[in-house]
Amino acid sequence: MSRYTNAGRKPHRRQSRFLLGAIWVLMTMTPLALLPAQTGGEALFLLLPIGAKAVGKGEANVAERGGSEQLWWNPAGIVGAKKPELALHHSQTIVGQGNAMGAVIPFKKFATIGISLNLLDLGSQTSTDEYGQPQGRISTMDIGYSMSIASQVTRFVSIGVTAKHAQARVSCSGLCTDLPTGASGEAGADIGAIVSMGDSVPLTFGMALRHLGIGGDGARPARLDLGAKYDVTSLSRYTDLVKLSTSASIVGTPKMDSIGARLGAEVIVEDWIFVRSGYVFDKVYGSGAAVGFGIRTGRVSFDLARTFGGLSASGEKPPTHFSLRYNW
Repeated sequence: MSRYTNAGRKPHRRQSRFLLGAIWVLMTMTPLALLPAQTGGEALFLLLPIGAKAVGKGEANVAERGGSEQLWWNPAGIVGAKKPELALHHSQTIVGQGNAMGAVIPFKKFATIGISLNLLDLGSQTSTDEYGQPQGRISTMDIGYSMSIASQVTRFVSIGVTAKHAQARVSCSGLCTDLPTGASGEAGADIGAIVSMGDSVPLTFGMALRHLGIGGDGARPARLDLGAKYDVTSLSRYTDLVKLSTSASIVGTPKMDSIGARLGAEVIVEDWIFVRSGYVFDKVYGSGAAVGFGIRTGRVSFDLARTFGGLSASGEKPPTHFSLRYNW
């Protein structure tokens, strides 16, 4: 009897040790003591959505399970990944050009781990001297990277945590005397949970607290995301070729006086064609619709999304998102 009890405790002890070790590794990857803390809005880029799949559904993604895209939405969601996945994401908005990479590796009966890298190129500009002659070129980039771990703690509940670091970097080429260059950054964390109602009720709830501990006064991107996903199983009475799911969430960013709602839907045809739509309600950052399309062939998936309305829609370039995922 005692052998059974001790054996049942060992996996939980190993998960705890692995979780603490993963966070420690991330925190020591960058010499944070050498970087000044952020005092302005450098960390606000973390609020930009990543992943064409999530964007196409109106960003109502907190209750989704599986895939590396959940690294940016709810770390508990990576538990649903059945196979290792590597994904590349590209976006073009009024803010700048974004490129991100995410990878997850599931370990059966243990945990799922993931890493991510997020680069936002804010562009560059030429600096001139007092006579108007070019003397250097200043480039600005926001960088975020993270390590996540998630585990299925019970049959119905999964939890996850992410340790992350966000950095704003200004570089210069040419004659850069007296020009502001350097980097500032700090560490933060995400925590999340997903609760499913079981096989008899196709309803899933998700909760995520993101970007905790990052940002200066008046520009803290800490965000609370509460939502649910419902799989419309009644369609199986008529056909097995089409699947439909709907999702909704309430999103709040307290330090920025922002609260909004997200609505989304996804239609899957024969498990390889994906059609998505959604709507974002947000008085601070703007409301607008979104549409998305995806296709999966073998181990490769491609997703495309486009948003309408909101802040990004006022720019010269249409706000578009591309994602390429590979499972092995």
